Amino acid sequence: MTDDICISINGISHPILCGSCKSKIAFIGKSDGKSGNAGCAICANVSEVQEVAHCAIEYAKDEGQLMANRMAEETARNSKIMTFKGQTTHNKVHRFIVDLHL
Repeated sequence: MTDDICISINGISHPILCGSCKSKIAFIGKSDGKSGNAGCAICANVSEVQEVAHCAIEYAKDEGQLMANRMAEETARNSKIMTFKGQTTHNKVHRFIVDLHL
């Protein structure tokens, strides 16, 4: 494995991590960035590059919504007239995740 694989969100590059062990993933074997395999050598979580990208994008979308939900929950907690009932944690396992550091 060589280079870390990242995804750009709003012009900021974020590394893609293994959803199992949270290690940075990399290309495996020959890859041109659009085809080939990528994944985690530590726990053998490997998939085609397109599937890795799909999983990472899905995670980033889910995490964005959860972050908004957490902010709404905090606002409601500090309010006497508002309540919040929604999801604030992931309810499914993601094979590949994005290290957002927001």
